[in-house]
Amino acid sequence: MFEYKVNEDISLKLEDHTDSKELFDLIDASRSHLSEWLSWVDKIQTEKDIIESIKRNLIDFSKQEGMHFVILYKGEIAGTVGLKYFQWDVKSAEIGYWLAPDYLGKGIMTEAVKGVMAYGFEYVSLDKIEIWAAEDNLKSRSIPERLNFVHEGMRRNNELIKGTYHTMMIYGMLKSEWITSNR
Repeated sequence: MFEYKVNEDISLKLEDHTDSKELFDLIDASRSHLSEWLSWVDKIQTEKDIIESIKRNLIDFSKQEGMHFVILYKGEIAGTVGLKYFQWDVKSAEIGYWLAPDYLGKGIMTEAVKGVMAYGFEYVSLDKIEIWAAEDNLKSRSIPERLNFVHEGMRRNNELIKGTYHTMMIYGMLKSEWITSNR
C-alpha cells in the first residue's frame, strides 16, 4: 500500500486491512486517553469495527473525499493522521489526527502533520488546509499553533463528546503561506 516517508523515523501509510489488529490494539490500549476528545472511540469495540472503518476510509480515498494514514514510527503504528472533508470547489481539506500516549512528547505528530501538509499542498494541489481542535484540548491545538496556522475562529458548542459540548477552534493554512514559511 502507498507509503509517504516523512523522515528517517516517521512514515505515513495509507490505512488498509493489514493494519486492523495493530490499530485496534493501539486504540483499545489508549481508550481512556483518546475518548476524552474523540467521539468515535466508543464506537470501536472490536477489530471488526476497525475493519469497517478502514473500508469506509478506503472508499473515501477512491472517491477522492479523504486520505487516512497510519503513522509509522520506527516501523510501529503510533496513531493516525488524515486529510478529510475534501471540498474540491475551493481545493480545501481538514487534517484530523490522534497519537497513542506512549508516543507523545517525541515530536511525532508535528512531523506527521507537516508531512500531510506537504503531501496535500504539493501532490493533491490543495489551496487550504484546516485543523479543528477542541478549545480545551491544548495538546491538539499546539500542533497548528506550532506550525504557524492562522487562528480563523471558533464554532461554539460544535462537538458533543460524552454528553459535554466542546467549542472547536478553527485553524487554517493557505498554500501561499505554506510556501512562504518553507523557503
